[in-house]
Amino acid sequence: MFAQLTSTNLPIAIVTFSGTPSDTAQIQGNLKIIDNVSGVNTPTDAPKFDGMIGVRLRGNTTYPKKSYSIETWSATSVSLDTSLLGMPSENDWVLLSSYEDRSLARFMLSTKTVQKMGRYAPRMKYCELIVNSQYQGIYLLGEKIKRDSNRVDISKLTNIDVSGNNLTGGYILNVDGGSNGWTSPYAPPFGTTQTIKVQIEYPDPSDILPVQENYIEAYVDSFENAMNAANFQDTTLGWRRFGGVNSMADYMIITEVCKDLDAYRKNAYFYKDKGNKLRFGPIWGHDVAWKNSADCNAAKDTGWAFNHGAVCATNTRLAPFWWSKVVTDTAYMRELKCAYSLYRMPGGALDTTTLFSVLDSVNTYLNAQSAVSRNFTQWPIWGVPIVNEPTPMASTYSEELANMKAFIKARLAWLDTKWYMSTGCPLPASVQNIMVSQNVRVYPNPASSELTVTIQTASRKACTIRVVNMQGATMFQTNSTTNTSTLNISNLAPGLYFVHIYDGEQMVSKKFVKQ
Repeated sequence: MFAQLTSTNLPIAIVTFSGTPSDTAQIQGNLKIIDNVSGVNTPTDAPKFDGMIGVRLRGNTTYPKKSYSIETWSATSVSLDTSLLGMPSENDWVLLSSYEDRSLARFMLSTKTVQKMGRYAPRMKYCELIVNSQYQGIYLLGEKIKRDSNRVDISKLTNIDVSGNNLTGGYILNVDGGSNGWTSPYAPPFGTTQTIKVQIEYPDPSDILPVQENYIEAYVDSFENAMNAANFQDTTLGWRRFGGVNSMADYMIITEVCKDLDAYRKNAYFYKDKGNKLRFGPIWGHDVAWKNSADCNAAKDTGWAFNHGAVCATNTRLAPFWWSKVVTDTAYMRELKCAYSLYRMPGGALDTTTLFSVLDSVNTYLNAQSAVSRNFTQWPIWGVPIVNEPTPMASTYSEELANMKAFIKARLAWLDTKWYMSTGCPLPASVQNIMVSQNVRVYPNPASSELTVTIQTASRKACTIRVVNMQGATMFQTNSTTNTSTLNISNLAPGLYFVHIYDGEQMVSKKFVKQ
């Protein structure tokens, strides 16, 4: 049975091409996007975007509902940066099918959560897709992980960046196999013959110079050697010389909260900018997170995702040793627990109310004009095993979302017993949390020399602005009677800090990273 799209509240993407794309062969096609201001879209409406694209398959190409990589072109094979559905202008995009994710919300939930944590995650927008006049269902149209000022914001590496500080960035790496890169000298925990392959995602294999590849391999080797050393916890001589504490903690927090089956071992991105340490992320995938597979205990609300190898030691890909080693670092775990405790506060990124509101908004949006019904008429997979789903499997969309909520609640309850700290962390004194306030901004984040605090309210009160470190010590404070304050943070040591803004009645707080 084939679904028909006549009208929808979602944007409509229409892709046409001749021939057969593959995951290795890009072919020319056309993309139209219909996104009316009225919020009602039909396939015959005038498109907001109509342009040439290059298109190829991506992901699991055996699934009947295909995912695509698309590149916007001005002419054949000539890239054209353009904005799609209001997202920042670029030329590389993805259309993700989420075929194995019956909630159609798992990756969206993860990206929204990471963004609330103050980290970059790929921007995604829902649409309904038509390919060569055939309805394909609900898709995520969004950003591919790429070096760009609006995506992974690192320096462009050119063929003249061959020495000194210029050689040190930027690089995007991935623990996910691949044909380029190198094999780590350290075998994964619990493995027998498995190895860890680090793939270079940026620069492109056709562009990177041998001296650049040698540099980044040596740098990651240094990180691994330091993590493996007896003095790895030393805050000066240990692994912190090469790896960013805060990004590693945030990456681990979101990964463990959603208990991604592929955690740390597939689509495990990390990057290095010029003159900076390794940073971990952005996240990618998560279709088999949030309790969507029973493989390797992934559906259990207890246990650690980084211990995947302890349960499934024969899997081809296992996680690097970094993650099981870093949790034995006392200072690191204290910082991770403080960050987790902050995110768990009312209104925080990991407050169940916050997480559930994302799922509720997806539910409302996708069901407003029967998009969910059309998707599963086109792909009738309720009760059909795809990724060894936990049983009993959901039989309806609402049941699928209810199962996710139950897992989230139980998972966070278990993590609270391991990570939550009610004292000993510089947490905000009020539930009026900056992470959900639209009236206060703290930027840039990360920051190097200056930090700007803006307060946008109808009635402006004098306030105290205080910068606090992870141990709760006040680094400095200032009084402000203006809407914008610029703080000189050049003398702060690199690390994670909080800005507390107090007007005599309530306090809001925001974390930031000093580079």
